[in-house]
Amino acid sequence: MPEDGRPALPDLAAIAGFAEPSAMAVAVLEGPARRLRYLNPAGLAAIGRDATALLGRPLAEALPALGPESHAILERVRRSGAPQRLAGLALPLGADPARRWDIELSALRGACGGIAGVLALLREAPAEQAARATLDALFRHIPEGLILAAAPDVRLTRVSEHALRLVGRDAAEVLGQAAALHPATWQVYHADGTTLARPEELPLTRAVQRGETARHETWVLRRRDGTPLPILCSAGPIREGDGPVQGGILCFRDVTDLHRTEAALATQEARYRALVEAGALAVWIAAPDGSLRDAARWSWLTGQSTSAAGGLGWLEAVHPQDRDRVAARWRDAIEAGAAFEAEYRIHTPQGWRWTAARAVPRRDAAGRILEWVGANTDIEARTLAQAALRASEERFRTLAEAMPHLVWQSDATGRPDYLNGRWRAVTGLGLAAVAEGGWLAALHPEDAAQRRPGWMAALAEGTDYDADARIRTAAGSYRWNRLRAAPVRDAEGRILHWVGTCTDVDARHQAEERLREALAAQDRLLREAEHRIRNSLQLVAALLRLQAARMPEAAAREALEAATARVQAVAEAHRALQRSPDLRSVRLSDMLRELAAGASVQHPGSDIRIAAPDSLALDAERAIPLALVLADLVAEAVRRRRPLGLGHPVWLEAAAEAGRLAVSVADGVIGLPEDSPAGRLDETVIRALARQIGAEIRRESRDGGGTRVTLHLALEQVAGGRDGPRV
Repeated sequence: MPEDGRPALPDLAAIAGFAEPSAMAVAVLEGPARRLRYLNPAGLAAIGRDATALLGRPLAEALPALGPESHAILERVRRSGAPQRLAGLALPLGADPARRWDIELSALRGACGGIAGVLALLREAPAEQAARATLDALFRHIPEGLILAAAPDVRLTRVSEHALRLVGRDAAEVLGQAAALHPATWQVYHADGTTLARPEELPLTRAVQRGETARHETWVLRRRDGTPLPILCSAGPIREGDGPVQGGILCFRDVTDLHRTEAALATQEARYRALVEAGALAVWIAAPDGSLRDAARWSWLTGQSTSAAGGLGWLEAVHPQDRDRVAARWRDAIEAGAAFEAEYRIHTPQGWRWTAARAVPRRDAAGRILEWVGANTDIEARTLAQAALRASEERFRTLAEAMPHLVWQSDATGRPDYLNGRWRAVTGLGLAAVAEGGWLAALHPEDAAQRRPGWMAALAEGTDYDADARIRTAAGSYRWNRLRAAPVRDAEGRILHWVGTCTDVDARHQAEERLREALAAQDRLLREAEHRIRNSLQLVAALLRLQAARMPEAAAREALEAATARVQAVAEAHRALQRSPDLRSVRLSDMLRELAAGASVQHPGSDIRIAAPDSLALDAERAIPLALVLADLVAEAVRRRRPLGLGHPVWLEAAAEAGRLAVSVADGVIGLPEDSPAGRLDETVIRALARQIGAEIRRESRDGGGTRVTLHLALEQVAGGRDGPRV
């Protein structure tokens, strides 16, 4: 699984297809942790450990001996996407930590184009081996004096056998010594043979410490026996690329043999420098006319015999499909005297493999080409990896064309550069039609105006975009689509382009519209039903009130008045319910206000007041039982006050206290007598109604006289409700 939502690696099976038989070590590293996701057999053999101990682990954990420089190089490749080639790098792999490797690092991209990891190709540095073998041969056999010195103190690290014979010294006498040696070993004089040279004047010192190049300077060297030896010297610094000076090389010869040795020394020196420059898998030498004449390494690489590869026979080892192109480019390079570069397949004992070839001409002082020095580097793994990436990109395009969605891609500014076939078929718009407005050009004008600010903000901030809008079809109709867009970034975080999809959600929008219409109709129906119920209850209350007025018996009249109050209380609760936005809850302040108004009608001249915050609400199921209890308590309070002629008001109050809802009726004479008159709810019924709604009744005396009856209900906060806390 990709790390932290990053792009997924390309198909590892495709990489394994070329990596398994390869003699190179191949590794796939995933994500910022550089987790080892694949190692081919050659890689496992190079490390010398089992796959189970390596795969799936971060590189720093699997190979802790790797230094921070190696991790920094890998991170640069992962972030920038730029390939990296490293030559002759010493890595602590396996039993020999001094082994040097030629390394190629390439970024691996996922299906969306984002960098998912790094492909590492390692082979033991054949160029270094070849250069070392050549250097050994030169120092053993060339009839010239050669000296290598290390920076910064110009300590001699290697002296050729011919140089030792010229000065009459043993290697043990000079190795490790400074270039300006003690008189007991040797001494260097200026060309006059009498002025002793200062250390900073010597060609090798200048090459190492100042990076200078000396050519054909004459000096005099004293042999062991004291005889002078006139020498002609050339020296130069040794660097890796454009890096600092790491050492220097000095070539010298006896000027008495100048004519005989000049050509050989120039040839060997030029070949050595060309070899260092071209260092690669197979090094070869060709004549000025392009015919191959030194094909030992070529034969080793291709399996051709040196005689078969001679002349232009080497072209027979080139893949037939590449042969004519390579031959033509080789002829053009020879005719122009310019460097030759080409990538082509050659036949090896392991089969056809891609190589990168480069050859440069070596010229004499007059500019005539003396020979061509060339090399071939194996790029099979890189070529196959690039082909795998191209195939991955092609699979993405194929998928985009096969998807039932409208798929588009734009540059970093939002200008479209790709539209899939589904987009063209549905909208009838091509790239030219949306060049300026982008995908907004396909939207309904109202939606385009509404979506443009959000899309502009996403482009400016580099954030994902998600919205619904109507898209105009080629037939002229509009269909709802979900629009999604996301930026694709490079390793440095810069936006390369945007990829977006449009998914048809018209059926969902139509269903939602129908649902909204149905809910609105249902709401209207419920409100109409509530209205009719309230009106019916009001009518019943009016009839009961008329009947009560005609009753001669006081007890019967009082019972009818109580029944009227209860019916009126239920009607008032329904009135408060009708005012609620969802018909599921009643605002307590509305219900108490309706109860107070109804009680005032029933008992003219009574003073009934309320105190309740608008934020408290009660569900409809418990509102009517509570209204019945409160109406009866208010009626009892008013009835008991009347004969006493009390002028204090009756209070209806509601509040949230300590996480509970408290609703109370307060007056100086209220109570819950067991001998309630006929028509009044007795205390047993009131307590039964209280239990029905989960309320606890508490009666307490008030300071200064009177009683407060409080009903406590559990308070429940309505998540996201518009009416505040409710029970």
